[in-house]
Amino acid sequence: MRVFRIHIRPTGGEADPEATFHYCLENGLLGVGWRIYSESNPLIRTKNWNEYYKKASAIHDNLNICKYIYNRVRKDDLVWTRSPGTPQYYLARVTSGWEYWTSQKGIDQDIDIANVFRCNFQKVDLDEVPGKIVACFRAPRTIQAIADGRAIAYSKYLWNTRSKNRAYEVDESEYSDIFMMLDDEETEDLLFLYLQSKGWWIVPNSRKADTMSFEFLVANPKSGEKAVTQVKTGEVVLDIGEYRLLPYKVFLFQSNERYEGATADNVICIRREEMFQFLEKHIALFPRSFQRKLEMVKCCN
Repeated sequence: MRVFRIHIRPTGGEADPEATFHYCLENGLLGVGWRIYSESNPLIRTKNWNEYYKKASAIHDNLNICKYIYNRVRKDDLVWTRSPGTPQYYLARVTSGWEYWTSQKGIDQDIDIANVFRCNFQKVDLDEVPGKIVACFRAPRTIQAIADGRAIAYSKYLWNTRSKNRAYEVDESEYSDIFMMLDDEETEDLLFLYLQSKGWWIVPNSRKADTMSFEFLVANPKSGEKAVTQVKTGEVVLDIGEYRLLPYKVFLFQSNERYEGATADNVICIRREEMFQFLEKHIALFPRSFQRKLEMVKCCN
């Protein structure tokens, strides 16, 4: 099975995103436009791709997104989507593959949704959506597969916890460690909160993508001391020697303790056990995506 992300943002018809999204929820489907209905060409529903493609290609120049859904989205796949405006996220389980489907109500309201797949929806609160999933919605593509293994495993687990039966198997050996489940940004957030609990203030404006040598600046309001941080996950090594000559304190966190080089007075390597104890002790204060991932790990052990 696969996990996808889809935008519902019509450009044809009335192009009303809220009405279109409500139509999807009401009819238990997700999809895109590229309609072909007219009084002279009254094809309203078909599961025959060739029949649709023959008529649609005479009207539309580019049917690649429709073709993507037809070729890739399958029964039992999971799909993330969100409503327009103030975002409400949903996780949907696909119950059928591609079909061309319109309704009389959709025609009357000029709803630009026709190349669809059927699905069941689960509403997901914002703080229960992992950062990796949220980041996928920044991409302009209408639909895309999510390749991140952690996001796929989390999606399966989240659906399982909300359904009456265990619909998906999760590889317990691969996701038995909380630091395997946290993505780069979540691991940064964990260090962020840990240092705050130790009395350090984080400078929010310092958290920028172009500050490659550190993740963010911190300051101690009592001593006036300033420091920088660096976070790495997976098997990326943090070399203490690269920081020993800096004129300020450095906090390093490597989620698998992949540190090398001689110790240095200005470099503090934070141990994963200490970070785990902090997370477990204060888990109620973290976003529910962290809580779900910790539940998932404990279920796998």
